[in-house]
Amino acid sequence: MTKIDVISGFLGAGKTTFSSILLKYYLKKGLTPVYIANEFGQAVIDAQIIESKGFKALKIEGGCICCSLKNDVSNTVAWAMETFCPDVIVFEPSGIFVFNNFIDVIKSDKLRGKCEIGNVFTIVDGVNFNATKALYGSFIYNQIRNASILLVSKLELLDRDPNELICDIRNINPDGFLTAKVWDSLDDEWFDGLSDSPIPNVPGNHSHTIQTQTITPRPITQDELDCFIKLQETGKWGDIYRIKGLLMVDGSFKHLNMALKSADVTDYKGLGDATITIVGNAINKEAIREFFTE
Repeated sequence: MTKIDVISGFLGAGKTTFSSILLKYYLKKGLTPVYIANEFGQAVIDAQIIESKGFKALKIEGGCICCSLKNDVSNTVAWAMETFCPDVIVFEPSGIFVFNNFIDVIKSDKLRGKCEIGNVFTIVDGVNFNATKALYGSFIYNQIRNASILLVSKLELLDRDPNELICDIRNINPDGFLTAKVWDSLDDEWFDGLSDSPIPNVPGNHSHTIQTQTITPRPITQDELDCFIKLQETGKWGDIYRIKGLLMVDGSFKHLNMALKSADVTDYKGLGDATITIVGNAINKEAIREFFTE
């Protein structure tokens, strides 16, 4: 029976970074892992990033598992098991994710009796936890409550006492295995100590009014990228929660990763096409499209 690890966490928490660390660990152990990403939007950059590091990666795009893609997820997982015969599947759902819906996928006719839930990780954004909790508390609480393993990300950027954050997490999930330390220190011994203890399904409602926009941007300059980041921070283009994708900047690819007021731009050496996805509410789609196409 194939084990499926779930890597949940709200938009920009660090799911893909941790997925990469986990995949490397499984390879060290001589296992065959497969990574599956479900992104809310058309540009599945996470799968491209994982592929660029040499892992088998599959993508499910155009929506989220909690809305309309349950069948797509079931089909993709079933195909991955038949094609690659993996020992473990690392599944990274969209940040707009409710754990209950994954239970429905596992119980589907195509997967029933063929796979089981392994570790359920939830990545808690140490920097943006309070902001995201205020905006979309139902998602945050559901993901934390259903985790067997909780990891706090971005501790090195935290400007307040982490014990307050740890206390908040414990109030939501008092039983999960909680780690609050810099991820560079997550060695093989730490992973070896993990036990498979998925939390049972917890009933809960799910609704959202999140909008997405995916565009293919023209090549831009560094000054234009800096301008775009500053304009986004002013709120001129709507209530933006997440911007992620690849941009051609001064002749080379850059990976843009923005969550709320935090922006990270890194060099990208893998293959791919320039494309970005914006997630938010009341997005000024026309203004954003004009910026990147004119």
